[in-house]
Amino acid sequence: MKKYAAVLFDFDGTFADSSEGILASANEAFAALGYPAWEMPAFRRFLGPSLQDSMMRFAGMSPEEAQRAIAIYRASYVAGNCLRLRIFDGMEELLRRLTAENIPVAIASSKITTYLEKILQSVGYRHYFTAVVGAEPTSMENDKTHLLQKAAADCGAAPEDCLMVGDRYFDMEAAKALGMQAAGVLYGFGEKEELLAAGADFLAASCKELEAVIFGGG
Repeated sequence: MKKYAAVLFDFDGTFADSSEGILASANEAFAALGYPAWEMPAFRRFLGPSLQDSMMRFAGMSPEEAQRAIAIYRASYVAGNCLRLRIFDGMEELLRRLTAENIPVAIASSKITTYLEKILQSVGYRHYFTAVVGAEPTSMENDKTHLLQKAAADCGAAPEDCLMVGDRYFDMEAAKALGMQAAGVLYGFGEKEELLAAGADFLAASCKELEAVIFGGG
C-alpha cells in the first residue's frame, strides 16, 4: 500500500540549489535602485519567502521600491539567471522511484510558474512531475497554502493524504494548515530548529534520507 497519495516538492532549496542565479539577479536590482550588493551566506535569508517580503524585510525597501526591484529582478532572471542552478544529489534517483511506484509528484513553489516550467524543461526533469504549481504575477492567491492545495488537487489527491517536502518554516506551516504531513530537508536554505518549530513531521539530511521517509516510515 502506498504511504502517500502524492508528494509535493518545494523548488528553491528543496529540488535545486538556485541561489547563484537568484543572487545574481537580486544584485542587479539592488544596484539599479542604489542598494548595496549582497553576498552569501548572508543572502540565504532572502531565499524562500516572496520577493516582496524579502526586499522589504531584509533590504529595507519601501513597497514601491520593492515592486521596481522585482521587475528588474524578473527581467534578469528569466533572461538566463534562472538556469544557474544545481539539482541536489540523489534527486533524480528519488523521482525515478516515485515514478516507478506510480506516486504522483508535483512542484509547489512561490516561484513564477513560467520560470518553473522553463527550468524543468531545460534540465530535462519536467516529465517526472504530474503538476507544476507556481505563483502567478497577477494572482492574489499565491500563498503557500493555496499552492499546496492546488498541487494536491492537480495530482488527484486529498491534502491530508500527501507529503509536503520543503526547506523553510512556511513550507511546514502551510502543510500543517492543510492537515498534510511535512518533511523538512536539512540540505536546503532553512535550519533544523526552524523546521521543527514550524511542525515538521520528519527531517532529512539528504535525498536518500528523504527516500526513507517516503517509502520506509522515516
